[in-house]
Parts: sequence; structure tokens; C-alpha cells
Amino acid sequence: MAAPKTRDRVLESSLELFNVRGVSSVTTAEIARTVGINEGNLYYYFQKKEQLVTALFDAFEAEIRVTAAGDLADPTNPAEYIGYLRGWFATAWRYRFVQRDSAALFEMAPALRERAAAMIADAEAASRRVLGQVIEAGLLTVEPDMLEPLLANVWIVSSHWIDHLALRRHGRELGPADLDWGFRQVLALFLPYLSEELRGWMSSPAAPFASISEARV
Repeated sequence: MAAPKTRDRVLESSLELFNVRGVSSVTTAEIARTVGINEGNLYYYFQKKEQLVTALFDAFEAEIRVTAAGDLADPTNPAEYIGYLRGWFATAWRYRFVQRDSAALFEMAPALRERAAAMIADAEAASRRVLGQVIEAGLLTVEPDMLEPLLANVWIVSSHWIDHLALRRHGRELGPADLDWGFRQVLALFLPYLSEELRGWMSSPAAPFASISEARV
């Protein structure tokens, strides 16, 4: 297997450092040392940190849009919707600095603010479409006037649970077990609307209720 290209190694190292330490705390010199190159070589690929941040946001947005574009092959199968949610969480976890450090990102790369707003709007529309499939399949019963509040709350919790937990942990690094915790908070929002079938499926020992610790870190 060929070794990763230098640009790819720069991006992967930057992603790991940003996830652990935060965008504002990581310098280009530190990124270069982690990759094993000098800063001059780093500047050949990325002349400033803003370009690095933008490249990682590009990758994050691309993965989110692929996930959002997916439909449920069988909306009557509870595992399909759980899998859809897992996809969101796996991507959000891999690029967790984007949500946690959004203020710093937009200050460093202001053009990302408009792109992020458009991405969120599209993601919400995709969530609305897929949730509609689940409701139509009879797995959820949601009154029409509660659908938008439910979607809003799901988005808020799934987008900001990392900030909340990091604050509670006094800045200590989060791990895959925390990802499981965040996933449970989102699933809890659906509990009042679950059909008996789906409620029983989620409580069964065999159901992948929230264990997504295999997601890439």
C-alpha cells in the first residue's frame, strides 16, 4: 500500500490536533512537526491556517451531504433509521472541531459562515424528508404541529452536545464512549413518539441502541 501523500498527512494531522486541542491553540509549526516536515514544506500545500481549516471543512461538508442525500431503502425497518442517525454522528465526531470551534472557524475563515448556513438548511431538509418516511411507515407518531419542534431539537442536541459535555468535563478530551452518550440524548428525543414496535426493538439486547464506538476517531 502506498504511503499517504504529504498533503493528506497534513490534513489528517491537522484534523487530529484540531479535534483534541482546538483550532485556535494549534500552530502551523506544530502541525509541521507532527507530520515530520518543516514549515516551508507545509506552506507549499497550505500558505496559512485558514486554507487548512477550509480544506477540512470541505471534507466535512462533502461527507455530511453524502449522508443527507441517503434515503431509507426500507422505512419500516427500525435499523435503517438508526443507521441513518449513526451516519450523522460518525461524521460529526470525525470532524468534531467544526461544531465545537465554530466561532473561531468563522473568525478565521469568514466565508465558511454562509456555507455552513446553507449546509445546515440542506441537512435539516434531508432530516425532514427521512423522518417523514419513518412517520409514514408508522414507526413514529408525530402530530403535524410537533414535527418542526422535534426536528429543531434533534438538530440542536446533535450539533451542540459536544460543547455541553466538554464544558462539564472542564476541557478534558472526549472519547468514543462520549459519542455513545451524545447519541443517546438524541434518541431520547424520539421516545414520546415511538410506536410499540420500535420501542420494543430499541430496548431489546440485540438492538444497536447507541453503541457506535467503532466510529473513526
